[in-house]
Amino acid sequence: MVHPVRVGIIGLGQRGLQHLNCLWRIADARIVALCDPFEENLAEAKISGFVDDFSLEGIRTFSRFSHMLDSATSDDAFGLDALYFCIPPNRHDGEVIAAVAAGIHVFVEKPVSLFYDEAIEMEAAIRQAGVIGTVGFNQRHDHRHEAMHDFLQDKRLVMATAVGNGALEAHSTKHTRTEQLGGPGNRVWAASAAWSGTTVVESGIHQLDTMRYWAGDVAWTRADYVHRDAADIEDGGDNPYAYSVTFGFESGLLFNLLMSRLRKTFWGDGYAGLMWDHGHVKVEGEEVAAYYYEGPYPPVSGRPSVDDLRHVLPGPEKRDATLHINQCFVEAVARGDASVLRNTFSSSMNSHAAVLAANLSDQMGGRKIQLADFAASAEFADFRRKPVQET
Repeated sequence: MVHPVRVGIIGLGQRGLQHLNCLWRIADARIVALCDPFEENLAEAKISGFVDDFSLEGIRTFSRFSHMLDSATSDDAFGLDALYFCIPPNRHDGEVIAAVAAGIHVFVEKPVSLFYDEAIEMEAAIRQAGVIGTVGFNQRHDHRHEAMHDFLQDKRLVMATAVGNGALEAHSTKHTRTEQLGGPGNRVWAASAAWSGTTVVESGIHQLDTMRYWAGDVAWTRADYVHRDAADIEDGGDNPYAYSVTFGFESGLLFNLLMSRLRKTFWGDGYAGLMWDHGHVKVEGEEVAAYYYEGPYPPVSGRPSVDDLRHVLPGPEKRDATLHINQCFVEAVARGDASVLRNTFSSSMNSHAAVLAANLSDQMGGRKIQLADFAASAEFADFRRKPVQET
């Protein structure tokens, strides 16, 4: 057993700081390295504003991943057991593959890439290296979602709907100087299609993967987007206004994902509900409620009341989902046992294929895309392939 697990984090933007804050509280983890291209993001004073009692003592800082990896593999006094990759999906350039080749376990934030072939290369490298790899689908660790997972295991799931309306400008912590890297001037990279891959890829992948946690793998995708008018694009925020995506699951479930990202609203809301053949289930605040009838059928005393139909599901105590996914990953690395994880990198590939195929479907006029074809057909090879970067 590795004890404690020596951890490095690449990217100290919003999500990187959230993971650092969690790891700082886990006794079996020890932060030994931080990497970010911008010096101010590595300053102790800045990090302390997000992580209580933080200190850089005993932590090495790097502005380049290659320098971090070289130190980890050549300096006997410095070693890395695990690396967190908390960078925008368009910024990957072989770092994950290099890390696992050095025997380092990896936690990669979603989405892992905007190009399916690049994700496949990462997955193959992780598998061949025999290291533990996972993707940051923290919603699988939400106590309410776990309660739904346990309840739905013996149900015939038929339809689900999720609605996510948000502000195009929303991104609470704008650390990355994207304007110096060819990105948005306002640093909201999640609003840029070139950086985020669209809202479905960057954000909707959470709802889709949570549905997979409950219902298994996706078989096909069909999508239509309402694209943003050129006159309404500012600071590179060119992601579509609205998205309508249907995911067809291998089990027969139909999942309808509706999303919007409007400019100048600074407001959002959402809804999520799932139906099985004899009832509905949804999150209601901190509770999960299932609505179904379990009396004599047909009812002998008229239509049942809502109170008769509503059942609050049992589940684990309330917890921080991001803290819990970090605890599971650290435990998996410490024990050398990937079964502790709720998703491995390999098992997460279906989620990535499904949302990337949604973009393809929209580009092809709403065509139904079978994921088996998306992953292997020569027809879609150009869409899957990452363009060669000009030097």
